[in-house]
Amino acid sequence: MSKFRFVVSTLALAWLPNAQAAYSGSLSFVQPTGTVVATDNIPIWLKLSLDATSDPLVFSSTGGGNPPFGINPANYPSSFTYYDSNTSQSRYIDNGVLITVDSISLSTSIGCAGTFLADSCSSGPYEFNFDSSPNSILSKQNIALNPGDSVEYLLGEFTPKNGAAAVGEYEFYTAGLSLYFHGTVRAPKLDDYGQLVLDGNGDPILEDFVNADGSLEIASTACAAQPDSTCSEKFARTVIAAPVPVPAAFWLFGSTLLGFVGYRRRVIFTRSV
Repeated sequence: MSKFRFVVSTLALAWLPNAQAAYSGSLSFVQPTGTVVATDNIPIWLKLSLDATSDPLVFSSTGGGNPPFGINPANYPSSFTYYDSNTSQSRYIDNGVLITVDSISLSTSIGCAGTFLADSCSSGPYEFNFDSSPNSILSKQNIALNPGDSVEYLLGEFTPKNGAAAVGEYEFYTAGLSLYFHGTVRAPKLDDYGQLVLDGNGDPILEDFVNADGSLEIASTACAAQPDSTCSEKFARTVIAAPVPVPAAFWLFGSTLLGFVGYRRRVIFTRSV
């Protein structure tokens, strides 16, 4: 967890639900179709594209600058989760305001569906590993995308279990990119029945929740809303059998045979002279 801690301007502390985030974009598979060998690892490259009407996406993983991490407070989420260590229970917070920012980070995700992974992400013929190399969007310290801009990044790769997958057609549908927020959230106090607790003037009493978490989706693949074979923008691969290696003894026999043929040719040539 980041050690940075930023306090949002007091102008944003009045209890008002945060404005809806204005990021509007899409994720698409860079190479949606292809043919691979059963023993191949299969990389998944994604293209993040911002719509022309989207807010710019400016992000700094180091947390510096104003606003913190480059994210405009108007685009903070308003829904959070909070774990109460005193009661060992988690609470859902609605209409909350993030008043102190401990960290903001990018988060990638996939959906467990399709024939690569099956529904459990563990029972399919492939396993998936998120990428952590410089090709990953999570490795970028600074991102600055204007409306209409795009960037490509490596989400991760499928690896066949037991060294090789069965020959056939494989599909994958859903990937997403989100912002993850951690900090102190201020929200209206609720009674045991979920009703607002009001002060003597009829105004909501506010309380702070330390170490609350929230997320905000930036974009997802088109099949996120339709994760089945009817979606035309899925990731698909045709898996073919790996070539059978030729035994070394065969090559040895072949070279001997070629030498024998060459010898016979030399003998015939000598006789013809």
